Amino acid sequence: MALGVLLTIIGLPPAAAGVYLLALALASFRAVPPAAKTDVQARLAVLVPAHDEEALIGRCLASLSDQTYPRSLYRVLVIADNCSDRTSQFATAAGAEVMERHDARALGKGHALRWAMDRLLAADNPPDGVVVVDADSIADRDLLGALAAALAAGADAAQAEYLVLPADASVRSRLVAAAFLLFHRVRLGGRAALGLPASLVGNGMLFSRRLLEAMPWNAFTGVEDLEYTINLRMAGVRPRFVRSARLMGPVPHGYRSMRGQRLRWEGGRWHVVRRRLGPLLRHGLRRDPGALDAAIDLAVPPLGLLALAALAGSGVTAAAVELQLASAWSLTPWLLTDAAVSGFVVLGLWSARAPAAMWLALIESPRFLLWKVLTYARIAAGFDASRWERSERPATSTSKAPSSLPNGRVTIAGVPIDRVDMDAAVERLRDAVVHGRQVQVATVNMDFLVRAQRNPELMAVLGRTELNVADGMPLVWLSRLVGGPVPSRVAGADLVPRLMTELATRGAGVFLLGGEGGVAETAAARLVRETPGLQVCGWHEPPRVGLDALDNSGLVEMIDGSGAAVLLVALGNPKQELWIARHRHRLPRISVAVGVGCVFDIWAGRVARAPEWMQRAGLEWLYRLVNEPRRLAGRFASDAAWLVLIAGRTLLRRAGPTRVAANSASGGNS
Repeated sequence: MALGVLLTIIGLPPAAAGVYLLALALASFRAVPPAAKTDVQARLAVLVPAHDEEALIGRCLASLSDQTYPRSLYRVLVIADNCSDRTSQFATAAGAEVMERHDARALGKGHALRWAMDRLLAADNPPDGVVVVDADSIADRDLLGALAAALAAGADAAQAEYLVLPADASVRSRLVAAAFLLFHRVRLGGRAALGLPASLVGNGMLFSRRLLEAMPWNAFTGVEDLEYTINLRMAGVRPRFVRSARLMGPVPHGYRSMRGQRLRWEGGRWHVVRRRLGPLLRHGLRRDPGALDAAIDLAVPPLGLLALAALAGSGVTAAAVELQLASAWSLTPWLLTDAAVSGFVVLGLWSARAPAAMWLALIESPRFLLWKVLTYARIAAGFDASRWERSERPATSTSKAPSSLPNGRVTIAGVPIDRVDMDAAVERLRDAVVHGRQVQVATVNMDFLVRAQRNPELMAVLGRTELNVADGMPLVWLSRLVGGPVPSRVAGADLVPRLMTELATRGAGVFLLGGEGGVAETAAARLVRETPGLQVCGWHEPPRVGLDALDNSGLVEMIDGSGAAVLLVALGNPKQELWIARHRHRLPRISVAVGVGCVFDIWAGRVARAPEWMQRAGLEWLYRLVNEPRRLAGRFASDAAWLVLIAGRTLLRRAGPTRVAANSASGGNS
């Protein structure tokens, strides 16, 4: 009897959530008329936040130029946010205004939006409304017209319909498209039909100037749209869903590519639920009953999680009934949940006029749900909602990519490492020089990894660098432990000479920055002597001061004026990586920038490398420790302790999802 009551009580929240979704599916059959057209025509500013979007920005801007809304009434402004590619040039060529932002300490879309909105509103003659469109999207021709009509009708915040671009013919892609349709057209459309406000989804958002002046954008997590929605609802603002305004965007290909995006979305959502559901509910009960629907909507879990809960609860309860541990009535809430979730999917796809391909894609649901179990297990193992990570983009490029790109990256203690060997790394750098693409290279060893754990700016920089090679056998060993083995060690002291040979064959030049006591000049002389045809365009040894105390403008002017295509920076980690990241945008002629550590000292003959057999055995650290015990003993001891800690965490995380999957497969009885 007690077990039956317990199972019934546990089943009530999922049943309520299922009934809520079913009600929205039924309501979505009712058409919501668009806002009545008026003679008022608002002036709009369309913000397009873009981080390294050269591959996709062109099609987005083309769709925004082809709007039915009068071109004289809107501006398109691209926020080139910490970009290292040609996003700015491509946006300018497409006729957009470009706002360049460089702030390695405030990463992510939320910070970019606040920065741009502050400048827009502070300028003379600010716009009547601001529209946000993601750089990878394609806008329907009526997007701005429909949003402007909602603004003229009194909406201070509005949300367009956001669907998925046709990516490929795979069943998985069609299933993801169906999920988007169910959320954006059915769930948001059903709420609109019932007269309820919308949730913002980050893309296709409109805000009035009056709203942004009263409530500046103040959401900076990975789910900034949901966070700002709650802020609006607690302030009494009711965002409007505008189905006649539509835009479409891509989704990552394959489950592996989707993982980062889903971790950010669902992990961020769980973070917001934990922090904001209680205050939102209390606000609705005490001050504004109109906000209670926002608390209910926030409490309803994602469809996949609800379906998993329904299946697991039904299975466990049915087993308890079969074993005569509970009465049959215990199944009532769980069967209701199963029926309501199924009804939401079926009625929702019918209401949304989903094509036959989406109905057929439902056969992929079991695999998708199993994948989501692993996703939730990773979230449970630990999720940092404040950390920004760019969603993976489809492989659409403006030029031929190196053949090593499919190898991808492996993340070790939060730092991405490229799975390349020496030849593949050289190929990438050769490709960058030939095509004039800017690439920052980090030669990551254990010391880099440890410093990144303590230095958020360094961690952020290493997350954006185009090539991170494993300069140290511990990184190679950890990659194998993580499950994404790096082919081999790529030592900076070996990679840079190979790069110099490539430069010599192409008549390109190099600039050496760093070192002390004449090391840079001596190293430059040796390079010229041993690499025929190489142009050393200059060298400079700055004083040993902090980054902010350097004459950075003078250094940038000197390097840019040298005409070099490659910049070697020997300031030590993390100083060299941070200097490159902060100033690379002012060095358009530099194709490859590498932090080289003690390479100048090696070339100048002041530091000797270990014998080749020790390098191959991964014992170069021992050779250096024997030769410089006072300087390196403490650092190496700290690195060794971190190596044990990181390896232990990695083993626990790899074991965790395995146990969760095993428990789920066995119905949760283990």
